[in-house]
Amino acid sequence: MEPQVAVVSGALFGLLGCVAPAVLFERALRGKAKVSMTAGLAAVGASFLTLTVVLLVVYLAADTGFLEFGCSMIAAFLLLWAVEAIRAWRAANGRPRV
Repeated sequence: MEPQVAVVSGALFGLLGCVAPAVLFERALRGKAKVSMTAGLAAVGASFLTLTVVLLVVYLAADTGFLEFGCSMIAAFLLLWAVEAIRAWRAANGRPRV
């Protein structure tokens, strides 16, 4: 796998792994609907399962580019949650949302 392809696809799959928990987080942040603990645990489990399966498939299918793929996947995942953490901190401290 080419390094550019590995980095871009890793970032996309990292963001894909964030979808389920991010949807629940946005619902909780807006305060419109209650979010249950069961739904949160299921979303985290789905995220973990998605990222693990993707890493396993890339590890088995690609002979090169696994390190680039994994690093960009984790970087995209952590970047999205850093942004969400900042938004949550602002909401908790009464700052207006942009």
